[in-house]
Amino acid sequence: MLVAGIILAAIILFFIIISFSSILIVIDFSHRKDDDHFKVQLRFWKFIRYNINVPTIKVEEDQPNIEYKKQTSSGNKEHTKVTPKDIHQRISDLQELLEHVAGMNKIFKKFLKTIRIKKFEWHTLVGLGDAASTGVLTGAVWTMKGGILAFLSHYMKMKAKPNCSVVPSFQIPVSQTFLTCIFKIRIGNAILTGFKVLKYWRGGKGSFKTEPLSMVSDDDSKPSAG
Repeated sequence: MLVAGIILAAIILFFIIISFSSILIVIDFSHRKDDDHFKVQLRFWKFIRYNINVPTIKVEEDQPNIEYKKQTSSGNKEHTKVTPKDIHQRISDLQELLEHVAGMNKIFKKFLKTIRIKKFEWHTLVGLGDAASTGVLTGAVWTMKGGILAFLSHYMKMKAKPNCSVVPSFQIPVSQTFLTCIFKIRIGNAILTGFKVLKYWRGGKGSFKTEPLSMVSDDDSKPSAG
């Protein structure tokens, strides 16, 4: 009986520690002409790190598909293709999720408010070889960055001052951008959000077609393996 009590207390203590622990999500993206690199790193308790590298991103010439290669910390390599059908199914699944969870927008906004942005740097060099066109493009890029920063500042907690720049190249056509951002998410808040989604779920399992949502779909709505 004493041993069972100690084990139960240890399990409870472990879940309490996990709930108050945080995960850092580090995103690095760089683009230089046709050379793109995308990396996501998950940091847990400082010494636990999991990397996802996407060294190659390519748009197919004959079809509107995006291909990319992904490599994880475990050494696994995956070759993935994203088609317009995949994008349409993910949008459809998002709409389905909003319909199945009462007050999903409110739940999601509350969760976003718990996310802290520890770092945000975004530097861009653009040029079209023509001064007038480059000026218009530079203004458009600044507008886009301003809109994204406004969204992040409104829905999340910006704990560091954003460092952004857009440098025009009036003489030489060029396209380069470098983005680094760090998000801090408390695991307990993510778990609580998951419980809220389950609590306010309504209308059966749904008909999701993409992972991971397809795991909670009705069997006849899941895509067949063949």
